[in-house]
Amino acid sequence: MPEKVTAPIGDKQLIIESGKLAKQADGAVTVQLGETIVLVAAVAASKAKACQAFFPLTRRKFSPAA
Repeated sequence: MPEKVTAPIGDKQLIIESGKLAKQADGAVTVQLGETIVLVAAVAASKAKACQAFFPLTRRKFSPAA
């Protein structure tokens, strides 16, 4: 079931929506401020692997082609 929360930030609206995209992820939201929209998705395992005490997270940046 889609959820939507809106809050004013200055002269723009911050819109957070969940339940529309990335339904295979354990949790996903879109965050919109003005014309900028970001999709945030997270997945998790129910239990850790036997020999893995630390799992490094990666950060990826994407930008539109000029």
